[in-house]
Amino acid sequence: MDLIESLKQAIADQWAFLVEATLEPTAQGSSNETYFVDTSDNRFVLKLYAATTKIAQIRYEHSLLTFLQHTDLPFAIPVPIRADCGDTLILVEVDGRLLNAALLPRLVGQPVARRNLNQIQAAGFALAKLHNQLAKFDPLGQLARLPFWGELGQIHPQVKDPLTVPQILSLGLEEQMRFGQMLNEAIESAPHLYATLPIQTIHADYITPNILVENERVVGILDFEFATRDLRLFDYLSSLDQFASFPWKELRFEDIVRAFSTGYRACSSINVAEMEATISVWKLQRLSSLVYWTGWLIEGKGSREKIVDAVVETLRFETWLKSNQKKLLNALGFA
Repeated sequence: MDLIESLKQAIADQWAFLVEATLEPTAQGSSNETYFVDTSDNRFVLKLYAATTKIAQIRYEHSLLTFLQHTDLPFAIPVPIRADCGDTLILVEVDGRLLNAALLPRLVGQPVARRNLNQIQAAGFALAKLHNQLAKFDPLGQLARLPFWGELGQIHPQVKDPLTVPQILSLGLEEQMRFGQMLNEAIESAPHLYATLPIQTIHADYITPNILVENERVVGILDFEFATRDLRLFDYLSSLDQFASFPWKELRFEDIVRAFSTGYRACSSINVAEMEATISVWKLQRLSSLVYWTGWLIEGKGSREKIVDAVVETLRFETWLKSNQKKLLNALGFA
């Protein structure tokens, strides 16, 4: 029996209405396996979680999605569909492997276009709407299972000491010195940021492939598997970082920043403390990503060349900020 047939049998044993379903690999996602599952009248997505994904985090994701299902969000979210046993998380055997699986509705829409300013503004508005509801989930932080992204020594088990990243990546001496200095500054500033800025549940992966649009309106948001409790501003800036890229790579950098910020501020607001901490948090989120990707590299999942390129771009961005900070804050509407 091949992989697809084995999967079909495994899920039909758990969701009886999938007996006649067809399966097709999606070729999407970097950490989990996903498959399109089609019946005669419905379309679904089967997610097979990576063995490294802890069950507690999957349960957290599912409870969050179930909570959001009962809010007034103006877009769809992929709420897990309960199996015949009543659970949303099922253990299946596939090709000799035991994997945790979930069945999700397949949402309509196309990924937001990075250079469509109307769609970018809509994405900013949708994030604000999402944040307003996420703030109501687990307000005391009793359920979150992931460490703060600002705790650079905790975000990947393979990188216990973030100050070793420059050596792990074999950076040149100048890059090692500058990157090490950035890491030291971030480690020193993080406690103050977390003591003074708003903390709530965040999406933590609000990027273009996970934002679905139709007619320049957000109709769906995907992939809540990294959702956790963290700085609200961190979520905002990590998303904007992916949209806008860098000013020397994206000619419409300021327009993109302005569109996203305008959309967000139409439904929510960034407080004064967040505005004043914007540059520090933007640097922190860049560094946290680089530490995380370095952990992936150690696990054999990433490309050293791509990570080193990202380090070089981050150092270049820090230099750019020294003379363009006011321009950036103006585009954000924070100045």
